[in-house]
Amino acid sequence: MSGTTGARAPFTLPHAELAALEERVAGALRTADDSALEILGYGEVTLVLRLATGQGAFACKRLPVFPDRDRFERYRHSLDEYLERLGKGGLRVADTLLWHLPLPSGRIVAYCVQRELPAHRLCSRLLHGADEAWAGDFFARFLDRVEQAVSPELGLDAQAANWMEVDGELVYLDVTTPLMRDGRGRELLDVRLFFTSLPWLLRDPVRLSMTRSIFDKFYEVRGVLLDFLGNLHKERLGHLVPVFLERANARLAKPITEREVAAYYRDDARMWELIQRLRRADRFWHRSVRRRTYPFLLPPPVER
Repeated sequence: MSGTTGARAPFTLPHAELAALEERVAGALRTADDSALEILGYGEVTLVLRLATGQGAFACKRLPVFPDRDRFERYRHSLDEYLERLGKGGLRVADTLLWHLPLPSGRIVAYCVQRELPAHRLCSRLLHGADEAWAGDFFARFLDRVEQAVSPELGLDAQAANWMEVDGELVYLDVTTPLMRDGRGRELLDVRLFFTSLPWLLRDPVRLSMTRSIFDKFYEVRGVLLDFLGNLHKERLGHLVPVFLERANARLAKPITEREVAAYYRDDARMWELIQRLRRADRFWHRSVRRRTYPFLLPPPVER
């Protein structure tokens, strides 16, 4: 069991408590009852759990289970590289360590672990109560960070829920999916791993047909901004779209329109709703037909 982010660890991992957390997760998977877990939030692929310890509280994002040591080590390397490159790109990234637990089968369970930051400082929450001055200042700083970091080989999932303001500075949270491409435009991420929660017959068709549409936008500034603006609708912050559009378009060669933002959000919401329906159907098949444990904790239906 170990952690990574470079030679000097930013905090000490609570190994025993993380192992106990994984035992509770395994129990929740067996029983389909997650009441023993404190869930901070669900992503489209993974979930974030809160772990309170004598060393403080941690946000623990469980990764898809790695089938072997080699796949895990490749992920570890890509996460380290992603954290380093984001830092060099001018982002302040939440300190992150990688904890793992080898299973008797040879598979490996892993969590990305961060110290818990104040939930009320999440930017998607701050924007709900923000006045026009704070919102404008936030978006100007956000635009600077995106322009500094994003390139054809370094991507960013920059929606508002992935940022916190801590001590007056924007801190980026979501590093679980290292968005990097090689010089030929190929994902360095183990994309197959992150589609393992789909029914196995559909994994390759969905991966081949949807990978580009899911990832392309994160590697160019306009796409990142379009995704950020579209997700404001999911956060019930659609009233900010016209205000932010004006500021964003001042920096773009090809302006974004309100109609484009709305259409993007509809298409993105349909795509993820389809993926989640497929996952729920697969869970039913595992539990009700095959009488087996379904190996993922799924989010409740999301109002999009």
